[in-house]
Amino acid sequence: MYKIKVTSDYESLIPFFEENGLELENSENFPIEILKNWRCDDAGSGELLAAASLQKISGHFVLEDLAVREDMRRTGLGKELLRMVEQEAKSMGAEDFWLVAKVPQYYKKFQWQEVPREEAPDISKCFHCENYKKTCFPSIMRKSL
Repeated sequence: MYKIKVTSDYESLIPFFEENGLELENSENFPIEILKNWRCDDAGSGELLAAASLQKISGHFVLEDLAVREDMRRTGLGKELLRMVEQEAKSMGAEDFWLVAKVPQYYKKFQWQEVPREEAPDISKCFHCENYKKTCFPSIMRKSL
């Protein structure tokens, strides 16, 4: 059993995101506003099982982070968090919602669509990295809400 709750402590989620393969943004080049964070803890042990962050970057709503501990994947937990973040963005007035995905096939199941770089807003340091589309192949994705 688990419990999902909102947290204002984004900093405490950073190690979890990094341990689960996410590369976090350096905010010095982008105007980032952290809108809301969620954490999912094991109801018994209190261990962190999953987390997500909704941010506004350069004026665009962005699913900046979504991570699920490896042994909890394929349980529906990521899907539940994704739906919560999407609903929150929509309730805040988002019409378009963005992300940069390492695993685009996961998000495609939920009607996210890949967008060519030249059609995407400047929401990620990935776009300015020398390895972009050379050794690193993230997908820019958008969902209309």
